Amino acid sequence: MSSAGSTGLRLALRFPTTFVVTAPYVLLFLPLAVWNANPQTDFILQTWGAAVAGTLAVEGSVALVASAEHRAGRSAGSPPPRTTARCWHAGRVAAIARGVSVVAITATSASVLLGAGTLRSQVDSQLPSGAAAVLTPFVSWTSVALALLIAAYHLGGLSRAVTLSWIGALLVTQIGAAYVSTITVRAAAFVVLLLILAFLTDLVPRSWIAAAIAVLAVVWPTVYAIRNQLRVASGIDVSEDVSASDRLRFDEQIARAAQFGPGHDLGQAGLGEVLRYGLVPRFLDPGRDGLSSGNVINEFLGGVSFSSYTFLPVATAWFFWGALAVVLLYAGYATVVMSLRPWRAIAERPYALIVLTLVLSGPLSWFGTPPDTSINLLQTLVSTLPVFFLLQLWGRRAPATPDRRSDPACLPGAVSASRS
Repeated sequence: MSSAGSTGLRLALRFPTTFVVTAPYVLLFLPLAVWNANPQTDFILQTWGAAVAGTLAVEGSVALVASAEHRAGRSAGSPPPRTTARCWHAGRVAAIARGVSVVAITATSASVLLGAGTLRSQVDSQLPSGAAAVLTPFVSWTSVALALLIAAYHLGGLSRAVTLSWIGALLVTQIGAAYVSTITVRAAAFVVLLLILAFLTDLVPRSWIAAAIAVLAVVWPTVYAIRNQLRVASGIDVSEDVSASDRLRFDEQIARAAQFGPGHDLGQAGLGEVLRYGLVPRFLDPGRDGLSSGNVINEFLGGVSFSSYTFLPVATAWFFWGALAVVLLYAGYATVVMSLRPWRAIAERPYALIVLTLVLSGPLSWFGTPPDTSINLLQTLVSTLPVFFLLQLWGRRAPATPDRRSDPACLPGAVSASRS
């Protein structure tokens, strides 16, 4: 790894939430805004700045404390960090990862074939059938499977080739689901999640990640054309005035929020609904209506109720609740992420890596919007409880000595050594 690459990774791990929030602005939103002379570029910067103010308030404070301890000599005087890898049975973690992957692939494939989550079902205002509703919690295991596969690789239970093969199977499933549903955002979100995790966990060389981004840029026009053809074949109107490059103008999507100002109650989910929809599976609460912030925003803009429009995560939060709420909301996200420290060996800690992955695919996703992402996070955490129990009961190594259970290296929050 180059020196610049190592420095970039260290900064990303020290300020992980800031890194994830900033990445789409640096790679996509701001370059397009500047290139096309978007008149609301200042607004895009201001809303992004509010989110970063919240993340840096938390992560900067943690960094200052760590720096002060280092200067005081506490770090130098402490014993060398110990690894938690020996607390896990690598083969069993790998077996759990493969099992969760099979469940996720099966549930995703069956769910979309049953019509759940397709654009056609949204146009027809169809809620998932009973069978599809039962499968819904397991569709979210795709993110859990990704985290477990990476953890199994770093623990030594899977080789890199086998790990990438299983991840490839998850990716192919997402592409297949996008093909059937004619909705590409979920597959795109999975690719973004995969690239971020690959960078943060050092899964593959940086050059591979850069190459993947280049390939995505090249194939996007073809993917967009195929998507439109499939939608037309399904009887759904497609605007011929919007090109593949126009569809990437997320800066215009963000900027549109500026004309309406902050603070709008459109009937988006409140705290009670977040808890109800997040903690109670749909098959136990079949009478509830669908819930989508994107749908209510689209209706507010004069569109139809079955279509979705958002201002992307940060600007949508600003639109609903204002700038101060954005600062507090992203400070809360950063607090959750920083609670998963230490970072140097997070890939060897399955629990922490799963939670990080769910936060990245939910509240910190590039395309998801609050409060829906909070609901999705809670739903996935609930559906993942069996995986957590299995990891705890079977994935950990049996204690070799009577006092192994009190070994500080195996306790939650123990300091871990980095993978060599």
